[in-house]
Amino acid sequence: MMTILHVIFGTAALFSVPAALFVRKGGAWHRRFGTAFSIAMSVVLFSAAFMWQAKGHLFLVPLAVVSGYLIVNGWRVVARRRRRVRSRLQDGIDIALSGVAAAAGGAAAYLGIAATTPLLLSIRPALIGIGTIAIAFGLNDVLGFYGARMRLGWLLAHFAAMLAAYVSAVTAFVVINAHDVPMMLRWLVPSSIGGGVIVAYTLRFTPLRFPVASATALAHRFRVLSAQSLRFGRKTGPGRTR
Repeated sequence: MMTILHVIFGTAALFSVPAALFVRKGGAWHRRFGTAFSIAMSVVLFSAAFMWQAKGHLFLVPLAVVSGYLIVNGWRVVARRRRRVRSRLQDGIDIALSGVAAAAGGAAAYLGIAATTPLLLSIRPALIGIGTIAIAFGLNDVLGFYGARMRLGWLLAHFAAMLAAYVSAVTAFVVINAHDVPMMLRWLVPSSIGGGVIVAYTLRFTPLRFPVASATALAHRFRVLSAQSLRFGRKTGPGRTR
């Protein structure tokens, strides 16, 4: 029964995100497809909790936690934007969830580093990579509660979280069904493509500031401060009063 639920709702999750991307963002159908994806993934993760016990694949637990966090965070990003007044309770919940994601990422990375079984050894780079990304997601979200947010910050965070959750669903589908593909490629190819899309979308709205630009701005600031110091010295030099 759990396997049937896993397959049915997993298939629904695979089709709901592309549908949400091709309709008007923020519209009724976008929210409906997003809700369908979240519900489908919740059932997938719930059923996976029973399936990993039967197979003894402990490494699936932290990966499921990270996937669940990405979905929850994708919704809470939008909820934080709509709140007119900051709530300590809600911020505390978000920070706690981010900490759980970072801890799950650390557990996945540790399982990859300490791998001894043939299965874990075959996917060691994937576990370490996914664990590192999860840690980065969690820490970035924690820091985001205290730093200044740009105008499109919430949109980028929502897109990255939901697409990363979708990548996890696609990766699970490929790992289970692509029997003729080497195990390492099954794990890395979907993550590489999805990660590339997230990075490209992010850079589209937040272009990198190269060190040359920062050095130029710093030099200009230094010249301004030097000129101000010289003017101040002329007014307050020996024999003069300020």
